[in-house]
Amino acid sequence: MSDLEARIQRIEDRIALEEVLQNYYAAVDTMHDIDGIVACFTPDAVFDVVDLGLPRFVGHDQIREFFTGVFNDTLYHAHHVSNFRIKYIDGDKAAARGYVIGKAEGKTGFKVLVYCHYDIEYARTPQGWKMTLFDEGATVPIGDEVSELHAHAS
Repeated sequence: MSDLEARIQRIEDRIALEEVLQNYYAAVDTMHDIDGIVACFTPDAVFDVVDLGLPRFVGHDQIREFFTGVFNDTLYHAHHVSNFRIKYIDGDKAAARGYVIGKAEGKTGFKVLVYCHYDIEYARTPQGWKMTLFDEGATVPIGDEVSELHAHAS
C-alpha cells in the first residue's frame, strides 16, 4: 500500500469509527431502536457501565435486555458527544476516547445529568467497524443517579 493509500485508508477508518459511535448514540436517543444499538457491537462485545453504578453487560443479548429496560424506565434521553479522538488504528483493531453529556428523565420524574468519558475498542468485521468494548465512566463525580434511574439493571 502506498503512502497515499495508507493515508486515505486511515481517514476512511477514522470516519467509520466515529460513525459507529454516532449511530450508537442516535439509536439510544430514539428511545426504541434496540436493533440499531446492538448493530454497533460485535456479538461478544462488553458494555461496561460499572463506573456509573450499573453492571457490565456482555454480548448482544445482555445489551439488548439492558436497553429494553432503559427504554421502559425513561421518558427521554439526550446525548451530546464531543472530543472524539483515535487512540490507535492497527490493522483490524482500533481504539478511541471521547466525552458525552447525557440528560435523561425517568418515568418516575427522576432526572439525571451526567458528564462522562468513553473508551471504545473496535474490530473491523465483514459488516464494517463494530465496538468490542464500550467503557463509560463519569468525568464529573456522580452519586447513585444513574443506577437509581435504571434500577432494573442493578
